[in-house]
Amino acid sequence: MREVLKVISNKLFHSFNLTDLRKLDLMLKLLLLTFLTLATTSNIVFSDIFQIGPINERMLKDDILSIEIRPVVENLRVNYSSSNSRGIEIHLYSNRTFGTYYFSEVYIIPRSEGTYDITVEFSSKSPWNCEIGVYTNNYTFYGKYPILTSLGPFIQLTPPFGVDSKEDNQTVSYRIRIILSVESYEKKPGLFPPFKFPTPVNAALFILTSFLLAYINAFFILDTYFKSKVEEVSRFRLALICLIILVSLFVLYQLRFLMVGEL
Repeated sequence: MREVLKVISNKLFHSFNLTDLRKLDLMLKLLLLTFLTLATTSNIVFSDIFQIGPINERMLKDDILSIEIRPVVENLRVNYSSSNSRGIEIHLYSNRTFGTYYFSEVYIIPRSEGTYDITVEFSSKSPWNCEIGVYTNNYTFYGKYPILTSLGPFIQLTPPFGVDSKEDNQTVSYRIRIILSVESYEKKPGLFPPFKFPTPVNAALFILTSFLLAYINAFFILDTYFKSKVEEVSRFRLALICLIILVSLFVLYQLRFLMVGEL
């Protein structure tokens, strides 16, 4: 048996000459060098999960970070790491409906300052689109004007991104990585709260509303003054005038908050 194996090996070895062996060795080395070059110069990660990011963002603590993915995705989950012990609140909504609009959404609420490494993982068979924004009442921190929604002022942090098209109907796993820097908002102390003028359109609306309320208040005050010259003014009418003035101030206060974003 040993002699038979020896004869077969000698025939295989002698079937290749020295030149062919050198060419084969050179081809293998070139293929190995090409593979190593592609692996070191490209950003492709050989993994079962397609990763996007990291996306670096800043936000205020206690604001609500919204990550909306359209349409509905599967196996939605969130992981995070941080040195801060208080951590964050996470709310997952795998399937939400707004009219004929279906989507998945994640709410993240940081409760203290620090840096959070957040990963949002999901799987999808179809193209999808993602939008990251924040619900806040202090939008001057972000340097953008918000969109007024039923949940409060909303600011878009990143342009929409995602997968525009897919060639097959296979399920693909995705991971969105976000490096979140959370800060606190401290107002500078002063005798009076700072008043920041809004955009020209909002300023015109504020002035028009102020003029209308001032006209209503002036009408009631002057009417009461002239009536007091000929008859005694009732306490109910005086209380009504005071109530109208307080309501007018409250309306202007809330209007300023909606335009400027600060109390």
